[in-house]
Amino acid sequence: MRFVAVASLPDYALAFTRWSLKRACGVADLVAAIGDTVWGAVFDLSDEDFGALDRYEGATLVPPAYRRISAMVQTQEGRMLSAITYEVAAKSVDLLKPSLEYMGHIIRGAERWKLPMEYVEALQRIEVQ
Repeated sequence: MRFVAVASLPDYALAFTRWSLKRACGVADLVAAIGDTVWGAVFDLSDEDFGALDRYEGATLVPPAYRRISAMVQTQEGRMLSAITYEVAAKSVDLLKPSLEYMGHIIRGAERWKLPMEYVEALQRIEVQ
């Protein structure tokens, strides 16, 4: 696995649409949201890496917890990249909240990969359970 770039996915938002029994909280998802933007880190993954990530994200379960989706993302330098991300396969209709610990994990990742400060601050404002 190799870091490629920080990039944005326009017209999507971070939401918590799946209840995780393991984490006992709502967990992250990407949902279509015109005018919003999600930021993240892009990595170059091998087939073996994707297999491990599919298992970790529950993409191999029946029914799957998450499924892969293709997306075009834009780096901070303006390059367009074809990327794969994961979305919740069966979204909850209830509003779910992440735990403080889970949001901490997301925020630490955002800080580590130097996502835009405004985005990190927005993550810090997400209400937790």
